[in-house]
Amino acid sequence: MSASPILVLDIDGVVSLAQPGSPNPWYATLKEDWGLDHDAELAPGFFLKPEFMEVLRGRLDLYVALHEYFETKGMADRLEAFVSYWFEKDSDIDRDVLAQADAWRKRTGGRVFAATNQEHHRIAYLRDQLGLGAHFDEIIYSAALGVCKPDRVFYTNAQARMGVTVAQSILFVDDKTSNVDGARMAGWRAMLYRGPESLERALAGWG
Repeated sequence: MSASPILVLDIDGVVSLAQPGSPNPWYATLKEDWGLDHDAELAPGFFLKPEFMEVLRGRLDLYVALHEYFETKGMADRLEAFVSYWFEKDSDIDRDVLAQADAWRKRTGGRVFAATNQEHHRIAYLRDQLGLGAHFDEIIYSAALGVCKPDRVFYTNAQARMGVTVAQSILFVDDKTSNVDGARMAGWRAMLYRGPESLERALAGWG
């Protein structure tokens, strides 16, 4: 167990910048490339469905859930190609943020984790193919824990997985207010991310 300083970063919105609502979301050219409208078709037909929450909680495989949706579009044979397209487009990694985390680790001797709502396949892509695993002691994610942020159990389970006994030794960085509030309710220190400069200021006085 450890009470040394811990830095925990969200992925979408902090480390990766192609999430919905960002200036350049991963689906910016989806209609042109695939004939699918994200806001009118894909989001209400898949991402906002209860089934996708089951995917994020690790109770339903992404390919099984997505196959059902793609069958309704007559595109089931293109499923794997679509997932590859999605993962590649949804990986606008902010290397400045990773560099800040690496420098903080070197300066303080603290540990760095990611804590994110993700399913198994995309985590494997981010961790192994994009190399995010090299920047974190571990990427802790909802499908592995069986629960999503901002549920309190996500934070308590994540804290146990990190081997941390003192909740206030954790600084959590997320771009969603609800997730920051959830972390604070679990006893973590937490900040709302507003770009690399906000992280730089926070890390200057942390650890």
